[in-house]
Amino acid sequence: MKFEEKLKTLKPVDSIEKIDIVKDGKLLRTIANADGSRGSLKVIVNLVDFDNGNIDKALADKGLVDFCEHVAHAESNPGQHPNVEMLQSIKDNEWLKAVVHYKVPAQLEERVNKYTALKKEGKLDSDREGALEVFNEVMDLLEAGHLRTAQIVDGKWTANQWVKNGIMLGFPLGKIVVYSGSSDIGFTDKDTFPIRKLKGDEGFRVVPPAAGLRRGAYAGTGCVFMPPAYANVGAHVGPGTMVENLAGSCAQIGRDSHISAGAIIGGVLDPIEATPVILGDHVLLGEGSGVTQGARLGDLVTLAPGVHISKATPILDPINNVAYTSRGTAELITHELSGGIKTYSVGKVIEEKDPSYGPEIPAGALVIPSMSVSSQGTLKLTPLVAKYIKSASERAYALEEALRG
Repeated sequence: MKFEEKLKTLKPVDSIEKIDIVKDGKLLRTIANADGSRGSLKVIVNLVDFDNGNIDKALADKGLVDFCEHVAHAESNPGQHPNVEMLQSIKDNEWLKAVVHYKVPAQLEERVNKYTALKKEGKLDSDREGALEVFNEVMDLLEAGHLRTAQIVDGKWTANQWVKNGIMLGFPLGKIVVYSGSSDIGFTDKDTFPIRKLKGDEGFRVVPPAAGLRRGAYAGTGCVFMPPAYANVGAHVGPGTMVENLAGSCAQIGRDSHISAGAIIGGVLDPIEATPVILGDHVLLGEGSGVTQGARLGDLVTLAPGVHISKATPILDPINNVAYTSRGTAELITHELSGGIKTYSVGKVIEEKDPSYGPEIPAGALVIPSMSVSSQGTLKLTPLVAKYIKSASERAYALEEALRG
């Protein structure tokens, strides 16, 4: 099959503006939806199923099949097919992240900003109908996955403040209503934030008797929400992820992850500029674990049962002799106790980061409970990186080994 014929078999990309290709937090290249690059964009968007996703060796090989005759031409003419060569460069246990940017309706941001200004002035009722129209357009696009409350821009996660402002319009516009039963036994909330109405053709499952998505939450194909799972407004749950508890407002959760029973992902809608909790692809949160206050877990990160990470939590990494904090990467100080026991404390920051969000856990880290020494000289429970893994297939054995060791 020729490349042009292959493109006709792929899903159309009319709604896509561009794709950014990112590696280790750095923008490698941008593929625009434009003449000369539209075919490459179509192949790669279809590879990641129209959502942010990692392209590993297996997926890259699939993409090379879709490029058809261009692969042989690229091998004979270096530099003429950079997107083919990009896929060819991916090795085993390596991946590139494709960041999908959808086209935003013209002047939507400007309209959100207009009504946000009116809200601050207490004049939103002067054009209530127009404000509701803008609010519902934002919510519909969030549910379609075309808007996100946070996105990777130039390789770095950034809060989309105007999108969050669009969500915030719904609170003054909404009226308290009873959603089921009577007011003394039912549910009451703003009528602008109901449980999402599902038709059954969305491609994901919400299992009864008590699981749901709030208006403005997105779930990708193959997601499963097991009771008491709940995705709050602005949350984005990637394809193939299972959620068994709370996905907080605006949380960004990658694909093929597992949020186990009792695990909590915190939310942050306000303040507007704050980035939410962010989880990469193939992340596992063990039973009773939690990630809150804008903490970020890279791809393939595993939290053992009971591990909690918040903005104030340092994560010890004796493998690399550092600690990860909300201020950045810090020195790790080791204390040798009697009987060969070790404990740790956190030293000065050696690589600063934006302190407005929580600590960042590197890709592949397997995190278990441990002990550190507080500034008062007392022992406290502190998460510790016990091992790094390179594939999800390593996880079960590595976690059991780390917890038994």
